[in-house]
Amino acid sequence: MNKYRILLDDDNTIVINHPTDNKEVTLHRIEAMNSFYNVKKGDIGGWIERESNLSQDGICWLYDESKQFNSSYRSENARSFKNAMSFGDSKQKGHSVQSGFSVQMGNSVQMGNSVQMGNSVQMGNSVQTGHSTQEGDSVQTGYSVQEGYSIQT
Repeated sequence: MNKYRILLDDDNTIVINHPTDNKEVTLHRIEAMNSFYNVKKGDIGGWIERESNLSQDGICWLYDESKQFNSSYRSENARSFKNAMSFGDSKQKGHSVQSGFSVQMGNSVQMGNSVQMGNSVQMGNSVQTGHSTQEGDSVQTGYSVQEGYSIQT
């Protein structure tokens, strides 16, 4: 049984300009089909472009105004809050949390118990893992790895 469905009506559909190439992207709200973790059946979640952006398994979820599009994929127990945005081929998994106005893009991976928040940006082929925190206006890029209990501000 699916844990969510995509709401395709006009009231639950928005068109945004892609942050890197300014092309239009159509996003749709999600609605919980059953209760799990702190999400109740009928709760309205964030925005996705297609079902392949958010796994139907685990407790992964997009809350508030968070957005997931392109080939970006959220799975396992990864959660996104507020205005966080994930796109490109980025992956979010494990118990990771993304919040604030943070952006994850490119081929970057967020996993473990890591937290990304504030106006931080993770991009390129970078990896954030362990209990690490990325916050403020920080940028993680290239082939960098942030791990352990490190804090990047």
